Amino acid sequence: MFVSVHHQIHDQKLWKEEVNLMAPPPDSLRRHQFLPATDTTEAACLWEAPSIEELRDYIDPALEAASTQAYFQVYEQRAVGLPVSQLT
Repeated sequence: MFVSVHHQIHDQKLWKEEVNLMAPPPDSLRRHQFLPATDTTEAACLWEAPSIEELRDYIDPALEAASTQAYFQVYEQRAVGLPVSQLT
């Protein structure tokens, strides 16, 4: 499934540090896009994951001190421009 993640960043400096310290994602997760706002107060990412819970368990512990995340499953049949799935 594709999952959109919206990061509301309340500490830009800490967020950048924490992103750089994150462990590589497990093979079950694949980030396809990273879309930061020009003012760095928010960002959006497109991930592929088996579940929102698994993705949340990877992202939130690393970033929750610097941002708040909102997750939703992408409605693939209605989406435009989704990449080709990289997970089997």
